[in-house]
Amino acid sequence: MEKSPPYIKFGNMRSNDKSNPDEIQFRVLETETFESDLSTNVLIEQKIDNEWQETFLPLKSHDSDNSYLLKFWQDGVKKKIIQKGIEFSLKTWLGLSKNKRVIRRFDLIF
Repeated sequence: MEKSPPYIKFGNMRSNDKSNPDEIQFRVLETETFESDLSTNVLIEQKIDNEWQETFLPLKSHDSDNSYLLKFWQDGVKKKIIQKGIEFSLKTWLGLSKNKRVIRRFDLIF
């Protein structure tokens, strides 16, 4: 039986400071997204301890209205900014929505 790659768990990332966000380094393996029971995802490699490891990046949880990362990904693929083999950093922190609710914010650095 083949073992499936793990999913990035944003819940482990607790930064509340845009100027000091949590940062993850990635390399794009696939540009096409897929659905799981909980989210829309894409297969990437994450740099962990200077080694690249296959990981699923959840772009949008089905339970959340926050679609920023999914839209950014789709636009990047369409504009050919996001392609197989491209390396980038994902910065993330917890901010406030327009309704003053806690929302995860993202910034992609190529």
